[in-house]
Amino acid sequence: MHEGRIIFLIDDDEIFLMISTVNLKTVCSGVEILTATNGEEGLTQFENVQPNVVFLDINMPVMNGWEFLDKLSGSPASPYQNSDCSIFITTSSVDPEDRQKAQQHPLVKGFIEKPLTAEKIKAMDIC
Repeated sequence: MHEGRIIFLIDDDEIFLMISTVNLKTVCSGVEILTATNGEEGLTQFENVQPNVVFLDINMPVMNGWEFLDKLSGSPASPYQNSDCSIFITTSSVDPEDRQKAQQHPLVKGFIEKPLTAEKIKAMDIC
């Protein structure tokens, strides 16, 4: 268990955020869970908090997951540059191109199909 870890959920689905928060708190005791409903909101929060793990949806309004990753990695001044953060794509997309793009992206550590269950969280060994 890693006390004081911060897990960040970026997803526009309020039900996913609620269920995932409950599952994460059940599996990972002592973690702080932050949420954002789009990539732009996520970037703003990322500047102020250095999460240990990010679960990132692909399809969101305002700024999608791919745009979030581009912005996060595109600037040398990016808050991600000095971070040990693990980013996981969490999606209901069944498009094989999304999975391939996630596997090839240098910032993405994994691709997880929704829902984010307690079993999947345990298997990831993030807490």
